[in-house]
Amino acid sequence: MLFSLLALTFASPFVHAVPRGPWHDEGNPRWHGFDRPGSSHQAFVGGVTTDVNAVADKSFDYVICGGGLTGLTVASRLSEDPNISVLVIEAGYDNHNDPRVYDVRTYGEAFESELDWNITSTPVPWQNDTGLLLVAGRTLGGSGSINGASWTKGPASQYDVLPLLTGDDSWGWKGLNEYMLIAENFNLPEPREIASGAMYDPAYHGQGGPVEVSFAAGIFEKPQQDALEASYKVWKGLERIDDAAAGEVNGATIIPNMVVTDESQNRSSPFTAYAMHQVEQRDNFMILTGQRVTEIVWKEGDDMIAEGVHFQGCRDCDINFVKADREVLLSAGSLQSPQILELSGVGDPDVLEAAGVPLKKAAPGVGKHMQEQTKNSVVQNAQEMEYEGSGPPSGIAFPNVHQLLKDNSSATYDYVMETLPEYCQELQDKGLVANATATHTILEAQVNNLFKQNAAASEVFFTVSPGTGQLGIDLWNLIVLARGTAHISSNNSWDRPTVEASYFGHPLDMMIQRETCKQSRQVYQTEPLAQYVKSEIVPGEAVAQEGTDEEWEQWMKETFTSVWHYIATLAMMKEEYGGVVDNRLKIYGIENVRAIDASVLPIQLSAHLSSSLYGIAEKAAAMIKEDQKGFREHPWAHQH
Repeated sequence: MLFSLLALTFASPFVHAVPRGPWHDEGNPRWHGFDRPGSSHQAFVGGVTTDVNAVADKSFDYVICGGGLTGLTVASRLSEDPNISVLVIEAGYDNHNDPRVYDVRTYGEAFESELDWNITSTPVPWQNDTGLLLVAGRTLGGSGSINGASWTKGPASQYDVLPLLTGDDSWGWKGLNEYMLIAENFNLPEPREIASGAMYDPAYHGQGGPVEVSFAAGIFEKPQQDALEASYKVWKGLERIDDAAAGEVNGATIIPNMVVTDESQNRSSPFTAYAMHQVEQRDNFMILTGQRVTEIVWKEGDDMIAEGVHFQGCRDCDINFVKADREVLLSAGSLQSPQILELSGVGDPDVLEAAGVPLKKAAPGVGKHMQEQTKNSVVQNAQEMEYEGSGPPSGIAFPNVHQLLKDNSSATYDYVMETLPEYCQELQDKGLVANATATHTILEAQVNNLFKQNAAASEVFFTVSPGTGQLGIDLWNLIVLARGTAHISSNNSWDRPTVEASYFGHPLDMMIQRETCKQSRQVYQTEPLAQYVKSEIVPGEAVAQEGTDEEWEQWMKETFTSVWHYIATLAMMKEEYGGVVDNRLKIYGIENVRAIDASVLPIQLSAHLSSSLYGIAEKAAAMIKEDQKGFREHPWAHQH
């Protein structure tokens, strides 16, 4: 199996390694027993626990639903104030000592295990009507504890679409990048790493943040460098870029990962970076594991005000309640934050009625607008060689749409723009988006970003596997025009959500993926990379050397997988656009519930998502702290 670092993104359990205390043991939480100012004077618990009694019927200032990347980041920042109490409820457990988590070389071994939610998409007709695996981490740190740990950022031009959708300039590249820098502790590459191709621009990296970002100590100098050289020849105009975090990613480069710098090269995960050390030192910060939030509980009255949440350890277990004195924060991810909101009576009335959930507030955009990418692989048998490195792989090319479509790019642009209004209406008619007119505005911005601003259209990730003697490319279309949904399938939180990803739902999605596949084969047939190739394994005989577009597309549809970069199911954009959260991440019409995870990103990025999600979480924490100043002025803050 190729060591493939694609879709999800790396991190390390020994960044702040400390001994596990007795409070980690089931049934033995650590009680510190001090009274929180401004609370109901209850004794409070800090630490990681599985003991439901430590939480049930207690109250916390902030209750965070989900202990993944964003949830732990926000929890850590809010609990910096000792007078603020924070509870994180996570369905998974503390698995940071599991090699499937801390050792990035085991990438993929956690998939379809107890560390994964094991959600599948609706049946895919080209793959025997089976659903595709939709990986989502079910452990402290979430997907950030089992992903590929790549640290890249999208082009500045894509972040600068966010102010158009939100009406808030602070969500543009300049504003959001400031928060990405706060999260990062960038480790300068060693001379050997520089000699092997590591390049960086210090202006676009932070130092002193919780997340360790480093170049792999064992960068593959060969054949990785030769793969980049071959890509320049196949995609005319593609050049080496210094840094994939500098706001311009149309090029090729060696990327850093979220790993520590010692010999272990272990993952710097959301849990080890933001929470493991902090939760053991702060009496006002608690993490409850092994429990899932089943719904938000609303205060009685006409106004939508969250009182707290219900949570449960198994389908037949007792349902427990915990009170949120200030806010409930949804950080369960793009597939499950919408599920919690819908089970709480907030969503599309038709979806809720079909599932048997009483409507509390109509919010047509909940669970819609989902964007997900598609991955194929091209694999070669390699000649015997010296790899000059131990990995992990880190070479990536990011061709733009003109480099992929070549002479057809102009005609393709005209076709896409001409048919966009009809396509957007079709999306609304199918229930995939909330508003066709607004979707046209969004897709038009994305298409112009691809064709007029030369944003990277595909990611071509070069994989190296010395143990198997194979070389490969994992590739995916970055900016899809297809839209999908993630909705509840019943009124029971233990039933998995129904996820319709609408793979290849727009002709441009298929075209970009097809050309990337075809041309990735050409990269391996181009020197200086061709010298290492013995024979092709995938697609091999399934697609002839002069295969037609139809043959390529058939093979692609039969072999693709999801990339696991789901976004936009609780999109942050204007309410009239079908947005669910406003520019301060509050659910429209609900004063004290926010969503803070990948579900709020309204458009896909030409990047791995972790750096952007850390930026969103850091920005969210800063906004919540700002809003705390006026908390006691809200009438609902005094309702008990």
